[in-house]
Amino acid sequence: MKKRYLVGNLKMNLNSVSETEQYLVALRKESFGKRINGVEVVVAPSSVSLERFSRELPEPFLLGAQDVFWEKEGSYTGQTSAPMLHDLHASFVIVGHSERRLYAHETDAEIGWKVRTALHEHLRPILCVGETAEEREQGEEADVVSRQIVEAFRDIPPLSAERVLIAYEPRWAIGSDTTPESEEIFEMRIVIHRALADAYDPTVADKIPVLYGGSVKLSLLERVCFEPRMDGVLVGRESLYPHELVRIAQAIGEHESRKGDGSDINSQ
Repeated sequence: MKKRYLVGNLKMNLNSVSETEQYLVALRKESFGKRINGVEVVVAPSSVSLERFSRELPEPFLLGAQDVFWEKEGSYTGQTSAPMLHDLHASFVIVGHSERRLYAHETDAEIGWKVRTALHEHLRPILCVGETAEEREQGEEADVVSRQIVEAFRDIPPLSAERVLIAYEPRWAIGSDTTPESEEIFEMRIVIHRALADAYDPTVADKIPVLYGGSVKLSLLERVCFEPRMDGVLVGRESLYPHELVRIAQAIGEHESRKGDGSDINSQ
């Protein structure tokens, strides 16, 4: 069975030591004794909470970071390097999130540098791609996402490429109550697969997980994950509630155990 993923992006939340402690206690309580089969669950706190999460994040959760810089060390005030994250036992790092593209004005080239740096330091990048509302209205979504993928995977060999996760997050759906239709998500799933197949080949493309991100909640899993045959989800607001995070993980695991693994996007 193909592995599925749930990534909880806590964003700029848990603004005190006590809030961080309460979250970790609740996560341990909610997950205790519960089976989460076939799903890797990643929790990505803010950079100031990484050390605490590194020490106290309960099993089976994996530690992720929300960003990384492309240089290993030096005069880069405010940045966090991949070796720093690796030393904190982080396994994953979110790269190119729509909010980083918007507020930090990150370019496709810079995001590509971050992907390559993360891979070099044995971190699994979670590459976020997606179009704005204006780009979709103009019918440019496929070109935009394909371009983002081509730039991010530039000069990455096939075996390293297979360690990258892609999160399709339509930028117009982030932080809103607007949700794409399953057909729209599946169409972008195909766009992503084709871009990867062109860059490598269909076999490599099949091995790269594609998640959906954008106002994900338990009640929408069928629409944003199961029906469009995504390999998991990137969750924002709902990940701030450990009870909901665990319920989403269980729902994904139960769904996969019922249906088995018959997905093959390459046949489309």
